Amino acid sequence: MGKMILNQNLQKILSQPYPFDVVERNKAKAIEKFGKGFVIDFGVGDPTDQTPELVRSECKKAVDARKQSGYPASLGHGQFKEAVSQWMKRRFGVSLDEEEIVATYGAKYASFHLPSYFLNPNKGEIALVPNPGYPPYSDGTMLAGGNPYCLNLVPENDFQPNFGDIPKDVLKKSRLLFLNSPHSPTGKSYGKEKFQEAVDLCNDNGLVLVSDECYSELYFGKKPKSVLEAKGAEECSIVLNSLSKRSMMTGYAVGFAASKNQDLIKPLSAITSVQGVPTFIQDAAVAAWHDQNHVEGMRKAYKERIDALMPGLEGIGCRPVKPDATFFMWVEVPDGFTPLGFSEKLLLEFGINSVPGNLLSKSFNGVNPGDRFTRFAMVASLEKTREAAERLKKWK
Repeated sequence: MGKMILNQNLQKILSQPYPFDVVERNKAKAIEKFGKGFVIDFGVGDPTDQTPELVRSECKKAVDARKQSGYPASLGHGQFKEAVSQWMKRRFGVSLDEEEIVATYGAKYASFHLPSYFLNPNKGEIALVPNPGYPPYSDGTMLAGGNPYCLNLVPENDFQPNFGDIPKDVLKKSRLLFLNSPHSPTGKSYGKEKFQEAVDLCNDNGLVLVSDECYSELYFGKKPKSVLEAKGAEECSIVLNSLSKRSMMTGYAVGFAASKNQDLIKPLSAITSVQGVPTFIQDAAVAAWHDQNHVEGMRKAYKERIDALMPGLEGIGCRPVKPDATFFMWVEVPDGFTPLGFSEKLLLEFGINSVPGNLLSKSFNGVNPGDRFTRFAMVASLEKTREAAERLKKWK
């Protein structure tokens, strides 16, 4: 058999170096040096807290209750869509009909595939993506045969996209705008003015606005907005949200996409109809959307961890960006360090793992927005977080 020939767009993705290789190698060295139990891991953004008991209980019951239910309702069953609709109304004051909601495998699946629904392959069409940003935005764009154009999120712009910097020729070729608020990893939450600016940009230029709002419930002050609260958003916007972070359900991979514009939701509905989210997981999701107590508990827990680690980081010369939301801290490293050098020192001398910010962002137009930052995912327990802060007192 001859050499397999891959889709040329997939080759673009596979040819990119895996940015976390050096982090994983250093983590292995630290485990060998200190032992696995000593390493405090703020690297991977995967919650370590238990999925709420009410969700687990509902899932267990649903497995038996659905033992003869057959294939799942591919776009989401009635109770799932009703729970999402009620939650969106309670939380954002946004009314959604059943046909405006599609159940998804979390938000990653949808954000990766959406470019292929709206970009014509290999025509030079563009998706505007935040930088740093979630890799599926760019990877999905490249697989669809489009070109990502980075919107650099830097301190000078208060870590928000500056739409006025987009060249006219780029805007003319653009078909999609990805927006992520609250934003991973900077923790910035955009107000109604920025959402309105984004909606106006998309409506004026014929763009589809994909608003990733998966961290909307992990906030520490003002409640984050949804793009669907902005005037005109019903014409151009698709909202993505999930229970992975809100309800510690990363292993369940369940969320939704919603749009008031049927021309935008129809392609997603058509492809999703191939196979839906398992019904018993949808049942567990209904229980999660209806409960607020566990979410309030997690907000409190993440705030305690951030408050515990921040003084320790400031004490060694870091300048943390206090997050509006998410469970990330975007931390400017001490003078004299690169992000990788700082991360290596933390890990190999103190057993504290983090991710160099320049590995989470791309160099674009001569700027890498992460070249002075390191990311901490505040998923370790409060006890472990306090221990990390204590270790930093020995920094020299």
